[in-house]
Amino acid sequence: MAPTCVHISTPGPAQNNGPHQCLSLRRRSSSHQDAPRAHQLIFNHRPEKKREARCTCCFQLPRRPGQAEAPHARRRSALPGPALLRPGRAGAKAGSPGCRPPWSPRRRGPLSWELSGAAGCRPSGARAFAACVWLAPAAYYLRQRGAASPVFRSLGPVAMENQVLTPHVYWAQRHRELYLRVELSDVQNPAISITENVLHFKAQGHGAKGDNVYEFHLEFLDLVKPEPVYKLTQRQVNITVQKKVSQWWERLTKQEKRPLFLAPDFDRWLDESDAEMELRAKEEERLNKLRLESQGSPETLTSLKKGYLFMYNLVQFLGFSWIFVNMTVRFFILGKESFYDTFHTMADMMYFCQMLSVVETINAAIGVTKSPVMPCLIQLLGRNFILFIIFGTMEEMQNKAVVFFVFYTWSTVEIFRYPFYMLSCIDMDWKVLTWLRYTVWIPLYPLGCLAEAVSVIQSIPVFNETGRFSFTLPYPVKIKVRFSFFLQIYLIILFLGLYVNFRHLYKQRRRRYGQKKKKIH
Repeated sequence: MAPTCVHISTPGPAQNNGPHQCLSLRRRSSSHQDAPRAHQLIFNHRPEKKREARCTCCFQLPRRPGQAEAPHARRRSALPGPALLRPGRAGAKAGSPGCRPPWSPRRRGPLSWELSGAAGCRPSGARAFAACVWLAPAAYYLRQRGAASPVFRSLGPVAMENQVLTPHVYWAQRHRELYLRVELSDVQNPAISITENVLHFKAQGHGAKGDNVYEFHLEFLDLVKPEPVYKLTQRQVNITVQKKVSQWWERLTKQEKRPLFLAPDFDRWLDESDAEMELRAKEEERLNKLRLESQGSPETLTSLKKGYLFMYNLVQFLGFSWIFVNMTVRFFILGKESFYDTFHTMADMMYFCQMLSVVETINAAIGVTKSPVMPCLIQLLGRNFILFIIFGTMEEMQNKAVVFFVFYTWSTVEIFRYPFYMLSCIDMDWKVLTWLRYTVWIPLYPLGCLAEAVSVIQSIPVFNETGRFSFTLPYPVKIKVRFSFFLQIYLIILFLGLYVNFRHLYKQRRRRYGQKKKKIH
């Protein structure tokens, strides 16, 4: 590329009363902080010798009058570094050979810079500077520095055409993923893709160089999946890349030297050991999630349990309600005559409800309900013994009036108990029903126990006459054991069971309606 002389026009203090260009590195002016930082690259400061400025193209001193012309074309590649500005002598005419500049800081004046295509460095007015610039090194300088310097901003389209802006990128990794955070705000039209294991990013956004188009390319150290996932936020762009092989990388890029715009993301950075612990924790969490899905989530199990209990209590309520209503209607219609055929009209439904009550004891045993097992078991065995043994096997007992009282007390208790359990399954509390559930048993349980005892006493002579369930012990004892003997023992157990159930129900009622202790202030 042929060298080109660039004369950059910028006003001095005489024109706009702004900061002047500092020409001396040893004696700095008071406004040196505002001067362009480019002078460190412009002048060849040699304290041990006289200051001098050399041309970038040929690295020669400006030729004096009478010296042989040393065209730049002879030594184009002498120094391929950044551009050096070569000052000209005050008062020299445009087009005359260059000469030593007036280095004294007292001789300041307006600086005149303009673009020229001359082959040599020629001043363009009094106290002017000419810069012999390679376009490629200048573009490189501007790409690294951006538009920070007011001098290089004056270059305009010459430098900005080749300028590529890169955002700040922070990265972290796990064994399976790579995390990239691009510091760009208000991103629009992002183009993010992975081709041939190289990440390509280009987007319009607001970064360190203002609102511009930023782009970068990263070639990963190892193979990755070509489907990046990114998320736009108001302040940044988060990119997640999946590794093809789960392993720990020693660095991100294939090249050993880290790019200048790339830095570790310490907010998400983990050491390899910490990442392994995190990976194991995620694996355990995933296995627990799969186990819960196979077994069912706790919310699903709770819903299923409540639905199952609601349906069970509903069926029991309908069964006992049917018995209670039919017996009441028959009593008002037939009077005392309904006492003697109660078993024949209500036995089938009572059989169904009492057999279904086995489920209630099983629920308490396996923990589906919080009811204690012993009271449920005592009530189940006592009622089924009366229904299946006393009434079911002896036709003489089926026509007695005691059957009416036994069935009526059982159904009266249950038509208040099962609706209360139904509403509890759906988290409802009806105060009237709650009070009846914890109160009506007080008179009904002793009456029911008394009716059961009467039925047992009435069945003893019947069993003795028929000899049903009686047996003789084997030789040599040969003693006949009557079933009535077990009925007498059952009477004792019946009242013990009444005590256990009564005590249990009393504790429940006291827990619900017991007097609250007054707070002592």
